[in-house]
Amino acid sequence: MMPDADQIAALRARLSAAGLGDTDLQWLEDLGWKDDAIPPIESERQRADYVRREAALNAATRHLTFAERAVTIESKLAAAIGARIANWDEAGDDDDGLDVP
Repeated sequence: MMPDADQIAALRARLSAAGLGDTDLQWLEDLGWKDDAIPPIESERQRADYVRREAALNAATRHLTFAERAVTIESKLAAAIGARIANWDEAGDDDDGLDVP
């Protein structure tokens, strides 16, 4: 479910305060603020963008308790972005020069 306009405005303000710029906020907006819409990483530069976004999303919820964090849009997005980072990193680890049948 996409957040309503008031939720998006508050979310944008929190994430801006946490360090995300207009480009990052627009990227999240284009994804509908949905964690399941985070696309796979396709380059090292994109990975760096994901790392920056994940850090800011986590920073925006740092003041919350663990239980409160679990249900925020920010935490869900951070988890999805973190998973994409892990997938990229694991795919890079596959090229270790060893042939495994």
